[in-house]
Amino acid sequence: MLNLTAAGIDGSEYRAVVSFAQHTAWLQPAMKVYTSAGLVALCVMAVLAWWRARRSADMAAMAVIAWIAAGTGVSVAVGLGLKQVFAEARPCLAIHTATVEACPGPGDYSFPSDHTIVAAALAAGIWLADRRLGILAAVLALLEAFSRVYLGQHYPHDVVAGVVLGALIILAGWPLARHPLAALTRTLSRSPLRLLITRDN
Repeated sequence: MLNLTAAGIDGSEYRAVVSFAQHTAWLQPAMKVYTSAGLVALCVMAVLAWWRARRSADMAAMAVIAWIAAGTGVSVAVGLGLKQVFAEARPCLAIHTATVEACPGPGDYSFPSDHTIVAAALAAGIWLADRRLGILAAVLALLEAFSRVYLGQHYPHDVVAGVVLGALIILAGWPLARHPLAALTRTLSRSPLRLLITRDN
C-alpha cells in the first residue's frame, strides 16, 4: 500500500473551498442535501433513459442502459481498489480546518471520490443514451464533485480523479461492451424477462 500525504498537491485549493463554504452558510443546507440527492437525480435520469428505450423497443439504446448499470459497477469496484492502494487520508483529517460535514473515520479513504465516480459514470452513460439528457447529467455530476470538496470530504484531486475514472470506464468500455450487450438485450427480448426490454404488444 502507498500511504500518501496529499495535502501538498492541492491542500491550498481545498482550504480555499472549505473557507468559501464557511462564508456561505446559506448554501450549506442545499449542498448537504445535494451531495446525496444529486446521485438520486442521476439514477432517475438513467431510469428515464431506460423507460424511453423500452417504450420505443430500441434494442441499441437498451444495450447502452445495460452498460450504464454494469459500467458504473465496474467503475465503483476499480475506485474501491484504488482507495486501498493509495490509502489517502481524508483532507478533513490531514488539514485542521472547520468543515461543513463531520469527517469520516481514518479507514474511510479519500482518493478517489466514490460519489464522484458514480456521478461521472452515470452522466457519461446517460450521454451515450441521450445526448441532450447527457448534457444536463454532466452538469449535475460536476456539481456533485464540487459538493464533495465544499463539504470538506475530499481534496480537489480526489474528485477530478473520480470524474476521469467514472467517465473513462464508461466511454472507453462501451465499444467493447456494445456487441455482447446488444446480443444479450435481443435474447432477453424473447425471454420471460422481455418486459424489462420492451412493451408487450
